[in-house]
Amino acid sequence: MKNLREYKHLFFDLDDTLTLSKSPIEQHMKDVLARSGKDIIVVSGADIERIAVQSDNIPSYKLGQNGNDATDIAGRRLWQDYLSQHQKNDILSHVSKIGSCMDWSVKDTNDLLEDRGCQISFSLTGHNESVSYKKIFDPHSQVRLSLLKRFPFDSDIVEVKIGGTTCFDYFKKGAHKGSNVARLIAHLGWNKEECVYFGDKLHEGGNDESVIGIIDTVPVLNHDDTYTTLKEAFN
Repeated sequence: MKNLREYKHLFFDLDDTLTLSKSPIEQHMKDVLARSGKDIIVVSGADIERIAVQSDNIPSYKLGQNGNDATDIAGRRLWQDYLSQHQKNDILSHVSKIGSCMDWSVKDTNDLLEDRGCQISFSLTGHNESVSYKKIFDPHSQVRLSLLKRFPFDSDIVEVKIGGTTCFDYFKKGAHKGSNVARLIAHLGWNKEECVYFGDKLHEGGNDESVIGIIDTVPVLNHDDTYTTLKEAFN
């Protein structure tokens, strides 16, 4: 991988890469991004509106719902690919299997499932559970990996990836972060050699993994690790 200063376009996952889970971006992160002078692209399982809130509307391209809903730097929509009811039925069937074996306490069962239109996200704790609890629930994705091994998702039209801190992200088969990063690069006529992606879920089964081989990648542990890496490059 090249020196970060040599890239023109910096792509970031949101939760636990650019910010804490469902938390606002910190001022020092905003400052180092501005100092970089690069294009900023946020690629997340979250919807566009939450990306905007968490990133405090920093100038950026936004690829929401794993890139299946996209806006440019001026906020103009580039594409929006909704799930069909047939695709949603496959997802809900799998979610039901996982839900049947959840033997831990959940504060609000109505908070587990979010249908975002282009993606459905299923949280094992609840999307709005405290950040502190979510961080310790499945820090290395082992609970979710074990559940996927126990209940493989067999669908010709939808796929699932581990996302966020406690989530399974479901979206159209092949319409993952990697394909949508490539789609944006082609749409804007960028050189992929000038693009780099930061993510905390580049491991097997993670929702950042699909970016590997599309553009250069930087695995990070959390948003603090991202900041340290950026600070060293753009101090």
